[in-house]
Amino acid sequence: MTVIQALEAPPRSTRPAVRLATRSDLPAVEAHMRRMLARDLGGHDPALHADVDDLAAFYLDDPTRALLVCTRDGEIAGTAVVRPGGPSAHHVPTWLARRYADAVTGQVGRVWVDRGHRRHGVGRALAEAAARWALEAGYSPVCLHTNASVPGALAFWRAFPGAVEVHDARPTDPWSTVHFEIVS
Repeated sequence: MTVIQALEAPPRSTRPAVRLATRSDLPAVEAHMRRMLARDLGGHDPALHADVDDLAAFYLDDPTRALLVCTRDGEIAGTAVVRPGGPSAHHVPTWLARRYADAVTGQVGRVWVDRGHRRHGVGRALAEAAARWALEAGYSPVCLHTNASVPGALAFWRAFPGAVEVHDARPTDPWSTVHFEIVS
């Protein structure tokens, strides 16, 4: 391609496409999530990942929840979810569970980007869409947690607009969890 051809070519959108998942997306979304769990997140734990086992029931059949997908090059590049409630009281300090007990809390989670699609704006697009969906749905506050041992995860959320670090559970937490809230 010559320089003239490149200048005359229509601009290609570099912004990844994010949308709510549909039933027809679920096989690809489940495969993506299971791949992420196996490769990057230490494996599937039924107690922690029950939603992955029945995505339709957890997200599509409940209007208080959202399952977002990002497509790039015709495939699922990443996912994000929004669900009601704060972190599980079984896995966090009592003061943190109490922080969300009486609020209309929404939680952003499963912001998982396939390795081949990282560094292309997929995670940012998903996180922005999930936070926007949660805030528009009336959740306040909106919280999330990340596994700081996943390369880039902690830096991503620390740089995310509106994200405020609330609690760093390391080094005693087996999942290297760091908790955030998103302020509008």
